[in-house]
Amino acid sequence: MEKTNSAPVQASARDTTRSPSSRLDVERTPTRSSLHRTVSGPPYSIFSNRMKMWIVFLVAISALISPFGATLFYPVLNVLSDELHVSPAMINISITTYMIAQAIAPSIIAGMSDNGGRRLSFVVCFVIFVVANIGLALQTNYAALLILRMVQAAGCSASIALSIAVVADISVSAERGKWMGYATAGLLFGPAFGPTIGGILAQYLGWRSTFWFLAIYGGVLLVIFMFLFPETCRNVVGNGSVPAKGVNNSVVSWYQHRKLARAAPQEEDDHSPLPPANKKFRFPNPLSTLKILGEKESCVVLLYNGLFFTGMMVTTAAMPALFKSAYALNELKVGLCYISMGTGSLISALTMGHVVDWNFRRHARRLNIPITPGKQQDLRNFPIEQVRLQVVAPGHVIGTAGLIAFGWTIRFQCHIAGPEVALFFIGFGVSTAFNITNTLLIDLHKDKPATATAAVNFCRCLMSAGGCAAIIPMCDAMNPGWAFTFLALVYVVLIAVVFWIMRNGLRWRQEEEERKAREEAGRGVRDVDVDVERRGSVVQVEDEAKEKE
Repeated sequence: MEKTNSAPVQASARDTTRSPSSRLDVERTPTRSSLHRTVSGPPYSIFSNRMKMWIVFLVAISALISPFGATLFYPVLNVLSDELHVSPAMINISITTYMIAQAIAPSIIAGMSDNGGRRLSFVVCFVIFVVANIGLALQTNYAALLILRMVQAAGCSASIALSIAVVADISVSAERGKWMGYATAGLLFGPAFGPTIGGILAQYLGWRSTFWFLAIYGGVLLVIFMFLFPETCRNVVGNGSVPAKGVNNSVVSWYQHRKLARAAPQEEDDHSPLPPANKKFRFPNPLSTLKILGEKESCVVLLYNGLFFTGMMVTTAAMPALFKSAYALNELKVGLCYISMGTGSLISALTMGHVVDWNFRRHARRLNIPITPGKQQDLRNFPIEQVRLQVVAPGHVIGTAGLIAFGWTIRFQCHIAGPEVALFFIGFGVSTAFNITNTLLIDLHKDKPATATAAVNFCRCLMSAGGCAAIIPMCDAMNPGWAFTFLALVYVVLIAVVFWIMRNGLRWRQEEEERKAREEAGRGVRDVDVDVERRGSVVQVEDEAKEKE
């Protein structure tokens, strides 16, 4: 395969035998032909396009449990306020506790999935989610609501990180925008119809039915993933050619490898096994998520991603109180109001991924870099930050303008079409920025995608928790127009971060690689010193033994 690229790859293989310092010198003086190439050998993933579509479909519907867990709850906020005899601001605290748990839980479960497999992690999430929703359907007091909402968040929040990690397992950078868009379509479908479903259930079956619905949905997902979801984690099954074993195996995995075994004599070169990167299971360390914040570029991207996404979350949290006050809407009609924002998010997910992939191909042509389907490109000197963030900037402007329009149309109680149009643009703009910066982080941390996405959850959920707790008091003190204008002004300043990353991201990435190479070189020298010292001790003991004889 890829015979035209075999010579450069062999040269690269010889380079890896050099000392760390010599490799560092080569990286400092790269040539376009030596670095910008397509890696030959086994394909990045052996899954066919049909199997990829099945996998992405499953993770898309699984990602629904996170927005469903949050948004089905919104239409019953006012009902629960009356039922539990607490103020709307106190009910919004349940959203805050949900966000806090959503920030912390993925750092544990996502780390487990990077080492032990995606399938087992999905199953654990669904079990926790089902148990929490049964408890929420039966609870009768405010304290139980807060605690069980945190358990519910722990069960569903990691599904987002796992879904994005699965996309990173099966797709290369040149096509990742498309697959990421499809996978997150489920995530963004939730805000479109979750509140509507919640409003219908609350209106006709009571608020407890929303949690019974979630428990049933989680149970169905549990059964589907136990039997029909193949393991994709590259640390467990490589590029998919290494048979899954034990809890990582499923009916689909068994069928996949049976089919692969039959095709092996004819397609041995194409499907030669790519071994797992790490066969040992290590207990997940939540602090590994925080290590990503220690890298300059990743930290800036994470803070931008979290702060900008907060705008959408505070809007969704404020809508029940604002629409009830301005338009006297009941639970069902409040739920219907979320459709426009969700539709904007859904359209962004289905279209902007293709735009990002087109921009990748455009930059590759400009730099004379060949793109071979199914093979991962070398991104060390590729301006991946510009490729991703050039599409983010327009989305940032659209989302910011939507926030201003939403606040003032609510303030002056315009026709309800006004805030609904604004919500559409908020959904489209914020989702565009959120999805593409997620893709960029996966490009920067392709060896641990679930951990990187857990870091995204950690930042965005903690910021959103504070914003959701503050937005109603802000609207009461400043009126909705000025409250959302204040938030939009913060985002006007924040767009400078997008251009800052585009200008400096490649340099930051190269500096980080050089730092890691120096650390590896230092560890190599220390290992040699320790080995020499140990050998010297052994020789000394042998000499003393001979003298005694």
